Amino acid sequence: MSEPTARETLAGTAVYTPEWLAEYDAVVLEKVSRQVWRCDPSVMLEWYERNIGSRHVDLGPGTGYFLDKCRHSSPRPRIALVDLNSAVLVEAATRLRRFQPVTFQRNVLSPFALDDEPFHSAGLNFLLHCLPGEMARKARVLDHARAHVVPGGRIFGSTVLMDGVRHSKAARRLLDTLNDRGTFSNRGDSLEGLSAELASRFTDHRLIVHGSVALFEARA
Repeated sequence: MSEPTARETLAGTAVYTPEWLAEYDAVVLEKVSRQVWRCDPSVMLEWYERNIGSRHVDLGPGTGYFLDKCRHSSPRPRIALVDLNSAVLVEAATRLRRFQPVTFQRNVLSPFALDDEPFHSAGLNFLLHCLPGEMARKARVLDHARAHVVPGGRIFGSTVLMDGVRHSKAARRLLDTLNDRGTFSNRGDSLEGLSAELASRFTDHRLIVHGSVALFEARA
């Protein structure tokens, strides 16, 4: 199993500049996800509300859109944000400032340290398709997230897959473009592969498909 280079690891996150993050919700979530991937943001928002706990760590939080809009299980949730890109952390933390989130600049493909406080849930929304390497390699992020979640806690997320899901012509064209640019790295990602990685780690897990997107949830 080949290990991703430092350049490959950075490629999936480098696009998230402050300028692009200002457009992200309108372009990626409201337009691309809904029209091209055919997975409405409301589906992912419901996934958050099904799984989020009162102490939650989000890996690759983007703009903080879902944490901002979801109904939290606690009026004062404890939120931690983890990303390699400092611009992402600033954007999401600013949006979520009413929750006073803590931020950690970390490479999620390697085991990472946080504060000692364990979490009830971990979110990995639209993260796996940005990570380099084969599914067996990038799925190690599930282990790294699990290390910070209490027994019985929830690990959940979503990812755009290449195989095993239905793609429109527009979706296939965009997938090729994003992979050529290095923004995505999911040419080898399949529904079968993701299912196998989940099954090898969790006895209690669920995987559903909306358009080009697979949503997963598991009990640690």
